[in-house]
Amino acid sequence: MLGFFFTRFGLEQAGTLPRELRRALIVSALTIATGSAIGLAFRLSFIATLAQPMFVGLTDFVFKTQDVFWLGAISVLLAALTLTPLPIRSGQNVSLVSRWPYAILAGLSFCVLVAGVIGTYVVFDGYHLSRDEFLAEFDALVFRSGRIVAPLDAQWLPFASALQPIFMLPIPHESGLASAYLPINAGFRALIGLIGDDNWTSPLLAACAVIATFGVARRLWPERPDAAFVGVILMTTSSQFLVTSMTSYAMTAHLALNMIWLWFFLRDSKLGHGAAITTGFFASGLHQLIFHPLFVVPFILKLWLSRRRFLAFVYIASYVAICLFWISYWKLVMASQGIAPEASDVAGPLYFVHRAAALLAKFQWSGADLMLKNILRFISWDNPALLPLMVLSYPAIRKSSGIARELIAGFLLTLAAMFLLLPYQGHGWGYRYLHGLIGSVVLVGCYGWVALTTHLREREFAACRTMLAICSAFAWFILFPAHAQQAHDFVAPYIRSAKAIEQAPTDVVILDQSRLFFAGDLVRNDPFLRNRPKVLDLTNLTEPDIKYLCGHENISLFGYEQGVALGMRPSDRATMSDDDARTKLREALAKLSCGIRVPAQSEPTIADH
Repeated sequence: MLGFFFTRFGLEQAGTLPRELRRALIVSALTIATGSAIGLAFRLSFIATLAQPMFVGLTDFVFKTQDVFWLGAISVLLAALTLTPLPIRSGQNVSLVSRWPYAILAGLSFCVLVAGVIGTYVVFDGYHLSRDEFLAEFDALVFRSGRIVAPLDAQWLPFASALQPIFMLPIPHESGLASAYLPINAGFRALIGLIGDDNWTSPLLAACAVIATFGVARRLWPERPDAAFVGVILMTTSSQFLVTSMTSYAMTAHLALNMIWLWFFLRDSKLGHGAAITTGFFASGLHQLIFHPLFVVPFILKLWLSRRRFLAFVYIASYVAICLFWISYWKLVMASQGIAPEASDVAGPLYFVHRAAALLAKFQWSGADLMLKNILRFISWDNPALLPLMVLSYPAIRKSSGIARELIAGFLLTLAAMFLLLPYQGHGWGYRYLHGLIGSVVLVGCYGWVALTTHLREREFAACRTMLAICSAFAWFILFPAHAQQAHDFVAPYIRSAKAIEQAPTDVVILDQSRLFFAGDLVRNDPFLRNRPKVLDLTNLTEPDIKYLCGHENISLFGYEQGVALGMRPSDRATMSDDDARTKLREALAKLSCGIRVPAQSEPTIADH
């Protein structure tokens, strides 16, 4: 019966996959299953020791509700592929890749662009969920006005920290508003916004990442066009890649610029290296300095160990200058605003050192639990074929073939740095701190594909193609819709809450984030405070502030009852560190009989996990 089906559709029944691939599939399935079991068992041994249980709660919540099921499904799929006879097509039927490679590349890139643009509105309703995303749009609005810092009206100076509570540049006397992120990602959004909808920025960058990855792969394997398409397929079927392109996170830009940098670097000419260094300047200034240099370091080391010392020195000197510039960026911003040099020291290089030292001081070995779940999340949001192909790349990495070792070294360096500095990623569709390295891992997968298929007979080669097609179909038609739905459902309560706040019939909304997950992210205002109502974080107000506001403004209140009614996830542990302070401020509001409740249409609540 199975043979009749294959014949009916022009297929032949194949035997099992090559032994090497079957081993890689089994190893991958067992690794995923074991990691998932450890993650479920490990969850709670460390919660009491972590300083910020809300963060553990979010990581554990998405692990249990979004990742564990799909990790199990991927494990079953990989194991099943080792046992099931696979339909195959002859090589003549797959010659489209060699006939029209650029047409196929253009089509895939266009599909990525369209999926990103449509998903921005269908999945996320154009809403910037996290503070990182909101501040990218915040800075873009400031840049499009021709400014770097948004001036703050004297009336609102005392309330600057309540208007924009976190991740803001510490400007002396709070005389203006600017995020503490580096500017290039917001600059891209500002530029696109001048000619159209700035929500096209990430989809456009995602399409550029696909093209650059193809270009890198063609340079690495000029005689193997199939390898380049394996890389492109692994990338374009990644739920993390696609869903993140629907957001304003800087990570899509990191991925695109890393691949463009590598494309230039591999040209190995004066023009190519000059273009790579220029690209590196922009990539280092996207939002956080650390990510791009970690990608680049192994390639510079390769130059040095290959005795190309002069070129290595050019790169070292260039990146030292680039890093010093971006470390000093905030101080330069202060100087551009006419702030005295001694006052601007708070945002100079010492500011960067202080931030890094503060993160290192919080290091705990318990972050291993978070990192395990981050890595598993990364796996569950990517093409199931990626991990087995990476396993097959081990000989190329061991022998230092091409740039396989440098690609995996950048991946491991980033994992180590995140473990030391920030094992908690916050919101993220997949593991976003590895997002800039998706190009690296799919190229490592290409090394595995080339190692696997170089000496295979045609039937075995065709079976490998079928395995890749099955995994890709699973990723595109099952994982991607499921992950997009998960993202939509997670964001929906925040969208409803933001709309309720925007429609409040008062001049000011005071938001009380007590016992709600990430309600503080609802405190968002136009950089020039053109929005009505203004939204203020209760946490950053004082009793005199409340007395003044209640005497001069119409006040609405948004808190636990409204958030839960609109579907936000409650948790007694979410804000326990400063709940007592907010309790006193709520009492002050009650004594003044100040504020009306923001109307909230009832929605199903999300159970506290």
